Amino acid sequence: MSKLSKKELILHHAKSLFSKHGYELTTLEAVAKACNITKPAIYYHFKDKAALYKAVICPEFTAIAENIEQNTQEGSPQERLQNYIKTFGEFLISHPDFSAIFSREIANGATTIPDDCIEQLSRTFKQLINILDAGMKENLFREATPFLVQMMIVTTLTSYNTTKHLRERIAKAIQNEAVQEPNFHNIIDSLSDKIIKGLQC
Repeated sequence: MSKLSKKELILHHAKSLFSKHGYELTTLEAVAKACNITKPAIYYHFKDKAALYKAVICPEFTAIAENIEQNTQEGSPQERLQNYIKTFGEFLISHPDFSAIFSREIANGATTIPDDCIEQLSRTFKQLINILDAGMKENLFREATPFLVQMMIVTTLTSYNTTKHLRERIAKAIQNEAVQEPNFHNIIDSLSDKIIKGLQC
Protein backbone atom coordinates (compact mmCIF):
# COMPACT_ATOMS: atom_id res chain seq x y z
CA MET A 1 0.00 0.00 0.00
CA SER A 2 1.38 3.45 -0.91
CA LYS A 3 1.91 5.89 1.95
CA LEU A 4 -1.42 7.30 3.11
CA SER A 5 -2.16 10.60 4.76
CA LYS A 6 -3.40 10.32 8.33
CA LYS A 7 -6.97 10.98 7.19
CA GLU A 8 -6.72 8.33 4.48
CA LEU A 9 -5.23 5.91 7.01
CA ILE A 10 -8.16 6.47 9.35
CA LEU A 11 -10.66 5.90 6.54
CA HIS A 12 -8.85 2.76 5.38
CA HIS A 13 -8.84 1.07 8.78
CA ALA A 14 -12.32 2.32 9.67
CA LYS A 15 -13.74 0.76 6.51
CA SER A 16 -12.15 -2.57 7.36
CA LEU A 17 -13.45 -2.48 10.94
CA PHE A 18 -16.94 -1.40 9.93
CA SER A 19 -17.05 -4.25 7.42
CA LYS A 20 -16.02 -6.83 10.04
CA HIS A 21 -17.95 -5.60 13.07
CA GLY A 22 -20.67 -3.26 11.84
CA TYR A 23 -21.38 0.29 12.92
CA GLU A 24 -22.51 -0.41 16.48
CA LEU A 25 -19.56 -2.62 17.48
CA THR A 26 -16.85 -0.53 15.85
CA THR A 27 -15.33 1.96 18.26
CA LEU A 28 -13.12 4.95 17.65
CA GLU A 29 -10.69 3.41 20.11
CA ALA A 30 -10.40 0.37 17.83
CA VAL A 31 -9.88 2.58 14.79
CA ALA A 32 -7.20 4.58 16.59
CA LYS A 33 -5.43 1.37 17.67
CA ALA A 34 -5.50 -0.03 14.11
CA CYS A 35 -4.00 3.24 12.83
CA ASN A 36 -1.47 3.41 15.67
CA ILE A 37 -2.64 6.92 16.53
CA THR A 38 -4.48 8.53 19.43
CA LYS A 39 -8.24 8.90 19.57
CA PRO A 40 -7.97 12.74 19.63
CA ALA A 41 -6.16 12.45 16.28
CA ILE A 42 -9.35 11.00 14.83
CA TYR A 43 -11.38 13.89 16.22
CA TYR A 44 -9.09 16.29 14.36
CA HIS A 45 -10.50 14.91 11.10
CA PHE A 46 -13.96 13.62 12.10
CA LYS A 47 -16.20 15.06 14.80
CA ASP A 48 -17.60 11.67 15.84
CA LYS A 49 -18.13 8.06 14.75
CA ALA A 50 -21.19 8.98 12.68
CA ALA A 51 -19.16 11.48 10.67
CA LEU A 52 -16.43 8.90 10.13
CA TYR A 53 -18.95 6.30 8.98
CA LYS A 54 -20.49 8.80 6.57
CA ALA A 55 -17.06 9.60 5.15
CA VAL A 56 -16.40 5.88 4.68
CA ILE A 57 -19.59 4.81 2.92
CA CYS A 58 -21.15 7.83 1.20
CA PRO A 59 -18.44 8.13 -1.49
CA GLU A 60 -19.07 4.47 -2.30
CA PHE A 61 -22.79 5.01 -2.82
CA THR A 62 -21.99 8.06 -4.95
CA ALA A 63 -19.57 6.03 -7.06
CA ILE A 64 -22.16 3.28 -7.63
CA ALA A 65 -24.75 5.86 -8.68
CA GLU A 66 -22.37 7.57 -11.09
CA ASN A 67 -21.19 4.28 -12.61
CA ILE A 68 -24.74 3.01 -13.08
CA GLU A 69 -25.95 6.25 -14.64
CA GLN A 70 -23.00 6.26 -17.01
CA ASN A 71 -23.37 2.61 -18.03
CA THR A 72 -27.15 2.39 -18.49
CA GLN A 73 -27.95 5.30 -20.79
CA GLU A 74 -27.93 3.47 -24.11
CA GLY A 75 -29.22 0.24 -25.59
CA SER A 76 -32.44 -1.70 -25.31
CA PRO A 77 -34.18 -1.97 -21.92
CA GLN A 78 -32.82 -5.53 -21.64
CA GLU A 79 -29.26 -4.33 -22.34
CA ARG A 80 -29.61 -1.42 -19.93
CA LEU A 81 -30.90 -3.72 -17.18
CA GLN A 82 -28.09 -6.17 -17.83
CA ASN A 83 -25.58 -3.31 -17.55
CA TYR A 84 -27.27 -2.12 -14.36
CA ILE A 85 -26.80 -5.51 -12.71
CA LYS A 86 -23.29 -5.95 -14.11
CA THR A 87 -22.18 -2.52 -12.90
CA PHE A 88 -23.61 -3.13 -9.44
CA GLY A 89 -21.96 -6.53 -9.21
CA GLU A 90 -18.56 -5.48 -10.49
CA PHE A 91 -18.49 -2.59 -8.05
CA LEU A 92 -19.10 -5.00 -5.18
CA ILE A 93 -16.36 -7.33 -6.45
CA SER A 94 -13.84 -4.50 -6.43
CA HIS A 95 -15.04 -3.08 -3.09
CA PRO A 96 -15.43 -6.11 -0.77
CA ASP A 97 -15.35 -4.08 2.46
CA PHE A 98 -18.16 -1.88 1.21
CA SER A 99 -20.09 -4.97 0.10
CA ALA A 100 -19.85 -6.35 3.65
CA ILE A 101 -20.94 -3.03 5.14
CA PHE A 102 -23.89 -2.80 2.75
CA SER A 103 -24.91 -6.37 3.53
CA ARG A 104 -24.86 -5.61 7.26
CA GLU A 105 -26.98 -2.53 6.72
CA ILE A 106 -29.57 -4.51 4.77
CA ALA A 107 -29.71 -7.15 7.51
CA ASN A 108 -30.11 -4.49 10.21
CA GLY A 109 -32.80 -2.44 8.48
CA ALA A 110 -30.37 0.20 7.18
CA THR A 111 -30.83 2.16 10.41
CA THR A 112 -27.35 3.66 10.39
CA ILE A 113 -27.04 4.67 6.72
CA PRO A 114 -26.80 8.49 6.64
CA ASP A 115 -29.45 10.41 4.71
CA ASP A 116 -26.84 11.65 2.22
CA CYS A 117 -26.05 8.04 1.35
CA ILE A 118 -29.75 7.25 0.93
CA GLU A 119 -29.94 10.09 -1.58
CA GLN A 120 -27.18 8.49 -3.62
CA LEU A 121 -28.74 5.04 -3.35
CA SER A 122 -32.03 6.52 -4.56
CA ARG A 123 -30.23 7.67 -7.71
CA THR A 124 -29.56 4.05 -8.62
CA PHE A 125 -33.14 3.10 -7.81
CA LYS A 126 -34.50 5.90 -10.03
CA GLN A 127 -32.36 4.60 -12.86
CA LEU A 128 -33.77 1.12 -12.38
CA ILE A 129 -37.32 2.54 -12.46
CA ASN A 130 -36.50 4.34 -15.72
CA ILE A 131 -35.21 1.11 -17.27
CA LEU A 132 -38.26 -0.90 -16.18
CA ASP A 133 -40.64 1.82 -17.39
CA ALA A 134 -38.91 1.88 -20.78
CA GLY A 135 -39.26 -1.87 -21.04
CA MET A 136 -42.98 -1.73 -20.22
CA LYS A 137 -43.62 1.09 -22.70
CA GLU A 138 -42.00 -0.98 -25.44
CA ASN A 139 -44.02 -4.06 -24.36
CA LEU A 140 -40.81 -5.89 -23.56
CA PHE A 141 -41.28 -6.12 -19.80
CA ARG A 142 -44.36 -7.00 -17.83
CA GLU A 143 -45.30 -4.76 -14.92
CA ALA A 144 -43.00 -5.32 -11.97
CA THR A 145 -42.44 -3.92 -8.52
CA PRO A 146 -39.17 -1.95 -8.76
CA PHE A 147 -38.32 -2.45 -5.09
CA LEU A 148 -38.61 -6.22 -5.52
CA VAL A 149 -36.30 -6.20 -8.55
CA GLN A 150 -33.84 -3.97 -6.71
CA MET A 151 -33.77 -6.21 -3.67
CA MET A 152 -33.27 -9.30 -5.83
CA ILE A 153 -30.21 -7.63 -7.29
CA VAL A 154 -28.76 -6.12 -4.12
CA THR A 155 -29.37 -8.98 -1.70
CA THR A 156 -28.18 -11.65 -4.14
CA LEU A 157 -24.94 -9.85 -4.95
CA THR A 158 -24.09 -8.65 -1.45
CA SER A 159 -24.97 -12.02 0.08
CA TYR A 160 -22.87 -13.92 -2.43
CA ASN A 161 -19.96 -11.59 -1.86
CA THR A 162 -20.05 -12.04 1.93
CA THR A 163 -20.82 -15.76 2.36
CA LYS A 164 -17.73 -17.43 0.89
CA HIS A 165 -16.70 -18.98 4.21
CA LEU A 166 -20.21 -20.33 4.82
CA ARG A 167 -20.39 -21.85 1.33
CA GLU A 168 -17.02 -23.52 1.82
CA ARG A 169 -18.15 -25.05 5.12
CA ILE A 170 -21.39 -26.34 3.58
CA ALA A 171 -19.56 -27.85 0.60
CA LYS A 172 -17.13 -29.56 2.97
CA ALA A 173 -19.96 -30.86 5.17
CA ILE A 174 -21.87 -32.51 2.32
CA GLN A 175 -18.64 -33.82 0.71
CA ASN A 176 -19.97 -33.52 -2.79
CA GLU A 177 -17.39 -32.89 -5.49
CA ALA A 178 -20.14 -31.68 -7.80
CA VAL A 179 -20.58 -28.62 -5.60
CA GLN A 180 -18.13 -26.15 -7.03
CA GLU A 181 -17.53 -22.54 -6.09
CA PRO A 182 -19.09 -20.42 -8.85
CA ASN A 183 -17.28 -17.44 -10.30
CA PHE A 184 -18.81 -14.13 -9.20
CA HIS A 185 -18.99 -12.92 -12.81
CA ASN A 186 -21.01 -16.04 -13.65
CA ILE A 187 -23.32 -15.21 -10.76
CA ILE A 188 -23.86 -11.73 -12.21
CA ASP A 189 -24.61 -13.14 -15.67
CA SER A 190 -26.96 -15.80 -14.27
CA LEU A 191 -28.80 -13.25 -12.15
CA SER A 192 -29.21 -10.95 -15.15
CA ASP A 193 -30.60 -13.77 -17.28
CA LYS A 194 -33.09 -14.87 -14.62
CA ILE A 195 -34.38 -11.38 -13.86
CA ILE A 196 -34.71 -10.38 -17.51
CA LYS A 197 -36.46 -13.64 -18.43
CA GLY A 198 -38.81 -13.17 -15.51
CA LEU A 199 -39.69 -9.66 -16.68
CA GLN A 200 -40.18 -10.43 -20.35
CA CYS A 201 -43.71 -10.42 -21.72
